[in-house]
Amino acid sequence: MIDAHCHLNFEEFDDTREEIIKESKKEFKYIVDCGASIEGNKRSLALHEKYPTFIKSTIGYHPIYAGVDNKERVNETLNQIVDNLDDVHAIGEIGLDFATARPEDELRRQHNVFHQLLTLACEYDMPIVLHVREAEQHALDIVKKYTSLPDVIFHCFSGKKETAIEAVDYGYYISFATNALFSKKHKQNMKKVPLENMLTETDSPYLSPVKGEPNKPANIRKTIERIARTKNVEFDEIEHITERNAMRVYSL
Repeated sequence: MIDAHCHLNFEEFDDTREEIIKESKKEFKYIVDCGASIEGNKRSLALHEKYPTFIKSTIGYHPIYAGVDNKERVNETLNQIVDNLDDVHAIGEIGLDFATARPEDELRRQHNVFHQLLTLACEYDMPIVLHVREAEQHALDIVKKYTSLPDVIFHCFSGKKETAIEAVDYGYYISFATNALFSKKHKQNMKKVPLENMLTETDSPYLSPVKGEPNKPANIRKTIERIARTKNVEFDEIEHITERNAMRVYSL
């Protein structure tokens, strides 16, 4: 298995990280750890440096930070991403976040940084990992104009099935997380998205299927089981195909 998107670099794992990694090595081929800020990017790179054959890193700029940071901070983050592209497997997470009402200037900053990052991804031929909460179709309409992007992952996709189908038509990947265990919308998306365009993730420490506990990579098994029930396909086949997809998109 491969957890295609998690945040083991977060402080929630400071007391349990080593044990989680040790246990994960028994079942997982790789874990993809994702940065979302200057500090998070540094921690993700450090994790990859410590476990180079097991933990792979992506570094990005979460839209909730991109929308409020000043120009100096924006430039510092963009430069950090460019300076470390040789050590990572994608730019992300990046994107837009419309989950809460935001001032117009904040939304404008989100969009400006998003376009800058998409331009960088095209220039350096890097796949992107999208955070587009409540902005799935809007982000898709933007991303599909950047035709030289090598690959696009809609991380923790929670949009409409029509958006998922359109994204698949463009060859993009839809990543299902552990929140898919509890949602009829996710079940409909699982039915519509071909296995060849699927990834599985936990987004740990978020979206835990166990109340009161941080999520962890081992719970990805529950996501695969849900996909198996929904698509009436054997667990092993889904595990194999989603693992192959992750290895392809991240060049693992």
